[in-house]
Order: sequence, then C-alpha cells, then structure tokens
Amino acid sequence: MQNVAGVVILYFPDETIVENITSYSDKLGKLYIIDNSPQKTKLAQALSANPGIMYVHDGENKGIAKRLNDAAKLAINDGFEWLLTMDQDSYFDKKNIDKYFNYVSNYKHKSMTAMFGVEFETQKTAPEKPEEVSYLITSGSMLNLRLFHEVGQFDEQLFIDEVDLEYCFRAITKGFSIIKLPFIFLTHHLGEEDTYISLKNLKKTRRALHSSLRIYYMVRNYLYVREKYPQQFLSEDKERRITLLNRIKNKLLYGNEKVATISMIFRALRDFKAKRMGKKEGG
Repeated sequence: MQNVAGVVILYFPDETIVENITSYSDKLGKLYIIDNSPQKTKLAQALSANPGIMYVHDGENKGIAKRLNDAAKLAINDGFEWLLTMDQDSYFDKKNIDKYFNYVSNYKHKSMTAMFGVEFETQKTAPEKPEEVSYLITSGSMLNLRLFHEVGQFDEQLFIDEVDLEYCFRAITKGFSIIKLPFIFLTHHLGEEDTYISLKNLKKTRRALHSSLRIYYMVRNYLYVREKYPQQFLSEDKERRITLLNRIKNKLLYGNEKVATISMIFRALRDFKAKRMGKKEGG
C-alpha cells in the first residue's frame, strides 16, 4: 500500500527501535520519525540515511496529540491517504502486517472508517471478522487521512493520554466507524510493567505502574473527556473509570511515590476545574 505513510513518536528510545521500525517501514510510502526527547537519539543519523524516512527533532516534548497532528499534515501534503501510527516499543511480524494492509485495502466500507486497529493479545484466537468498537489505542492504528479534516485534529488540550480515545469518540459522533481487526496481531511492550507480590493473595502478578506525572494526565484527561461527552459513551466511561482507579490503586500500593502521586491527583483535579490543559506547568 504505497498510499500509506507511518509515524512513530520517540521518547528516550533504546536500540530496539531499529528492529521495531524495520518490521513495518518497508511497507510504507514514507515514515515520519518524530523525536520528543531533549537530545537527538544516537540512532538519528542511521535512521535519517533511509530515503523513505523523515526524522524530526526540535528538542521539545510536545506530547502525543501535537506530534500526531504534525505527522498527519505532513502525510496529507505528501499525498498519502492513510497514516499508520506506532509506538516505539511495538512491532509487527511479516505475516500480520501483510494481512493488515491487504485487509484495509480491500475493506468495502473503508471510506467511512476513520480508524482501523488491531489486537495485542497474541495468544488470542478470533474469527476473521471486523468489530465496530468505540475506541482504539494509537499503536498499530491506521488513520484515514481523507476524513482527518472532517473529524478534526487530535485534541492538543490532552497532550498525552486519552488522545486516541477522544479522537475515536469524536469520529463516531460525526457518523464514522472505528474498526478493530481482532485477528491481526501487534506485539506491544509495556515499558512500565513489572512483577510484584500481590497484597491480596501473595502471588506474583504483572502490573504496570505509571509515574506520578502520568497519573496526573490520566486523571485530568479522564475528567476532560467525560465532560466533553456527558451523555454519550456511558458504558465506556464506566470501564475507563474502573481502569483509572485500578491504576491509581496499584501505584499507591506497589509504587514508591505515594506522596507525590496523591499530590499529582489533587493537582489534576485543580487544573481540570481551572481548565488548565495541555502540557502540565513545570512538567
């Protein structure tokens, strides 16, 4: 699919990004690598040497929403119709990316589909049937650039967290579909996941503990999206609320920034009430 560009947003990447990127880069007409790190990655020169890659670095962390908008605009200006959005720690195997691109290319309702997405549980079995869903996560998703201006840009008030979800909600309210392909798999590593002893049953369990700053964005942005869609997506809101509370619980029980986390939660509540959005002041 030469009408597909891609974007991967970097933040303090390690050397595994090269292997991850090569798992999909040769399927793209162009790949935009946008680096949010303060310093250029040591791999910048090697990445930039590929004529199909544009490496962008300005020394600022401008979040996810802004960078996705930048990439979408670049891709549209370069004549692409689709944008594959990837995390630096995600990759496809050849079988799955070929299957993904072929399916999207032949999907008869793609003109009304704002975004396609895939599955992350590689052991899961699913029939080869698309699912209409309420939201997808950024990594592994395919954004329909023909609908980008009609849906509107990613909401830069969010900075990070809930960026993908809010875009999907907005697309649905405008009459477009969000389609998940549960039979196509992406390998997605959670960088913050580790093993902890459960306080409930003393068994070892895998848990993702987020930084106190990340908890700030999760709380503030959850409230922002809930306020933006007060009468819609109510079942999704309940699911998101439970997920958020579990993340806070895990952080407070198993993390080492308890005071900072509580402080950030109250800061998130204050900033949401005061409509202070975007990048957190001083962080």
